[in-house]
Amino acid sequence: MDIPFNNKNYVVEPEKYTQLCTCGNRHPPISIKMYTGTDAYTHLAKDCRQAVGSGSVLLVDDENTHRAAGGRVATCLQENSVQHQVITLPGDTSVTDSLAERITFESSRHGLIVAVGAGTINDLGKYAAGKRNVPYWTVPTAPSMNGYTSSIAAVKIKGVKRTLPAPPPQFIYVHPEVIRQAPMKLRQAGLCDALAKSVSDIDWQIESLLFSGNYCALPSAIVAESESSYMGNPEGIVQGSEKTIMGLFKGLLVSGVAMSLAGSSAPASGGEHLISHFLDMRASLTKRTPELHGLQVGAGVILSASCYRQLALINEKDLKSTAANAFSIDADNIPSVWGNMAAEVEKQFFKKREHLLAFDSLLPENWQTLKMLFGKVKKPQFFIDLIRRAGFEMTLEALNLLKDEFRLAALASRTIRERITVLDLAAHTGVLEDATAATLELLT
Repeated sequence: MDIPFNNKNYVVEPEKYTQLCTCGNRHPPISIKMYTGTDAYTHLAKDCRQAVGSGSVLLVDDENTHRAAGGRVATCLQENSVQHQVITLPGDTSVTDSLAERITFESSRHGLIVAVGAGTINDLGKYAAGKRNVPYWTVPTAPSMNGYTSSIAAVKIKGVKRTLPAPPPQFIYVHPEVIRQAPMKLRQAGLCDALAKSVSDIDWQIESLLFSGNYCALPSAIVAESESSYMGNPEGIVQGSEKTIMGLFKGLLVSGVAMSLAGSSAPASGGEHLISHFLDMRASLTKRTPELHGLQVGAGVILSASCYRQLALINEKDLKSTAANAFSIDADNIPSVWGNMAAEVEKQFFKKREHLLAFDSLLPENWQTLKMLFGKVKKPQFFIDLIRRAGFEMTLEALNLLKDEFRLAALASRTIRERITVLDLAAHTGVLEDATAATLELLT
């Protein structure tokens, strides 16, 4: 698709791939370009007209993002004589396999998909574009999550949240005032999602050390370049500081690119994200309305940091061969936790069974190196203070969470994904319950 690149910039300049790479492997070229300005939606419409000609565009948004930007985008398309269809979903929509297939079907008459919104809307757009092999562009409406530029889509399949391969957008069109004026909680959620990198990168290093050997410092390095703009002044998120909020937004975009470069969500999604996924999946059983993904991730960051603190206190001589027993206990509990979703959860947990059983030998062999990694994680209180400075009181009450449900998430969420995280190490070494108790003290 021949679209002019004038006034568009790479989210991450390609030369950084070779400058910062430590693994020596070839990273996939991520050529996402972005236009930023108050006329972004006019530029989008003109580019759409050039891209589809006499064809048509599918624009997907929801009730909230339609008010924030989708309505204006649709008007610009109309003013530029671009044929289009608008699908506006309810504001509380979640990405299920049936809805994703519906959007894919609706897109069959269109040559381009444009998503206007954040997590849910982008996942739907990406999923449909990937299934149909058509271009996908995005119009972000909030600095709330890092999935805008990632090459995955989170979809509930038979009730179990899965991350599926999906194409990142070719182009991103950003109206700075829309991002800056996003609702406060969305900005706070974005900060929490950005903080996940502090613990998920260590999760990835540990998994790489023990099993895959595929860690690369490139994703972490490109994200670190943006961190000071929001971590140095989290109060700016409350105050509406354009510098802080746009810095956070840039950091989230780069974080998504980092996942694409790694070929997985590992650089920005570890044990802390499992907490949010667990709570979302359990919502149909508990009847709890999930809080924003990023805010739930924030609680997961504090739990992961607590786990790392506990792990750092363990001496190598105290490690025991408990892998089989730890696995059996959690596997046996799956039916009571998940009901009719148990079979799907079991599939995920059993995929990492052999890796978990190898902990008996691999942890003692690598414990000194592991302890060095444990020590790199900041204290849980550091993250709580940072989030509170951004105006969100990180407590169970603020998250609309009962203590027992958080405890269950902390102890059982490792079963829902095959990825090895700090929650697996904490369960194996017997410190997960202590870390959970410590986290609950901080959140109540």
